[in-house]
Amino acid sequence: MPAVSGFFARAADWLEFGRPADDGPMCVHHGPACAMGAEPLDEIYVMVIRAKQRAGQDVPPLDEHRPMTLAERAQYWREFEEALAEAKAKNAQAEAEIWAGGL
Repeated sequence: MPAVSGFFARAADWLEFGRPADDGPMCVHHGPACAMGAEPLDEIYVMVIRAKQRAGQDVPPLDEHRPMTLAERAQYWREFEEALAEAKAKNAQAEAEIWAGGL
């Protein structure tokens, strides 16, 4: 089985170990994903943005970067922590259901 890499590896690490330190550059459009344009966006991220764009949804521009203000940064991490807690709770529930079923 191939090793998990890129976006999925990062997401798995965040689920397992919590969010990374928030001292790096944060883009208002892409969060920590682009390092303010210094790193290319993961292919899966670009694919999702383009699919949403084709579906007529509002999406962040892929080629624009703006640093987050302190307030935007605080809100970003608040929302991140809430989403992470929700994902962990769902995973725990699914695991409990699996174990209850004797698998």
